[in-house]
Amino acid sequence: MRESEALRWLQLTYKVPSEPSQKRVWVWRRLQSLGAYALQNSVYLLPFSDEVERHFRQLAHDIHEMGGEASIFSVIALDPHDEQRILQTLLETRNSEYNTIVNICGQWLARVAKLTEEQHCSEALKAELAEVLEKAHVLFRTAKRHDLLGLLTAARRAAAAEALAACEQILRVFHDKDHGKVRRLLELHAELIHPLLEGDAPGVTATLLGPVETSKQGGPHELHDDHVE
Repeated sequence: MRESEALRWLQLTYKVPSEPSQKRVWVWRRLQSLGAYALQNSVYLLPFSDEVERHFRQLAHDIHEMGGEASIFSVIALDPHDEQRILQTLLETRNSEYNTIVNICGQWLARVAKLTEEQHCSEALKAELAEVLEKAHVLFRTAKRHDLLGLLTAARRAAAAEALAACEQILRVFHDKDHGKVRRLLELHAELIHPLLEGDAPGVTATLLGPVETSKQGGPHELHDDHVE
């Protein structure tokens, strides 16, 4: 890889006072929310963009305000294999969040398909379907907030947005009990539908209504002090 073709990275290196520990926790959580890659203790990387620079500069300012030290460097990897490994980790983390949303939408569409065939459309079921879809929207907003990779994740981000839009359209028609139009829309988005497992109930499953985990960096799970470096 020639230097002119190399990917530019921003590196944030910092040190915060050991006490009170809340300061370290706050900085760590902030970096997690930005989806930054932990190169080592207190050294984090993200591919360069104006948005990443803005976030890193603000965080460095906040660290200085709390009595710590922070430096930002523009760096280029010398080993393309190391760079690809780090970039792949970042992409898998962000894309997994978008894939979770697409999967929820696929299961949601499968439920609607089964309910439509049975012409089952109670008010309780409509409320459950709306609740699941709202949960998916919350996950999507969270994923976008964590996503500073721009064009690198554009395809999966667009896929999640399109899946949500399809579900919203079908939900409106489902509410009107226009089963024929629901079937036509489901056929139009057939590639999104996940087959239901044998024995699945016709209603919305507790799995979909329950919290959805994102196990990688930057997920919306609760963070605790004992996870901080």
